[in-house]
Amino acid sequence: LTAVDYLIENGHSRIGLIGSLPDAYPSIRERRKGYTRALKQHGIEPSYIENGPLTREGGYKATQRLLKRAPEITAIFACNDNVAIGVMNAAQDLGRHIPDDLSVIGFDDIDLSQEVTPPLTTIHVDKMLMGVLGVRQLRDRIENPARTRLTTILSTQLIIRKSVRSLNGSESKERKDYEEDTTTKNRQ
Repeated sequence: LTAVDYLIENGHSRIGLIGSLPDAYPSIRERRKGYTRALKQHGIEPSYIENGPLTREGGYKATQRLLKRAPEITAIFACNDNVAIGVMNAAQDLGRHIPDDLSVIGFDDIDLSQEVTPPLTTIHVDKMLMGVLGVRQLRDRIENPARTRLTTILSTQLIIRKSVRSLNGSESKERKDYEEDTTTKNRQ
């Protein structure tokens, strides 16, 4: 399940993308392609894209521009969690409550994504595995410089927290389960 599929599953159709510079890293370009592909698969035209630096400040400024241009947006997919935190801050400064007025999903599952209010729904990437594979590829390129470059695609996992609201009239089961699990952990 992709971030955009999850938003659509929860009733969102006006979904923005923040933080996707056209000449960005290959992984960021893939996230933009995934956003576009998921929307088109559901018959939705991807028309809410605002580019900017992949930082909190970049996310903040891009969100201000996007929400002023398209206030009807109900959800935003941010290309990384730092951008998503900037999205949340900008939305709140514009008087929008997360997730009641605007749902937000990030990417990377950084530690801070659990600490913001509300905790950020995000896509988890195994950074340890990414590092191991990166070192292997670097070693292979040093030992075999003529070999064709490889692109490795890692599996990801949707981490459901509290920054997405269902527009279908009820909370998603996963969000309820997360809230119950968090309540249990906080009591221990």
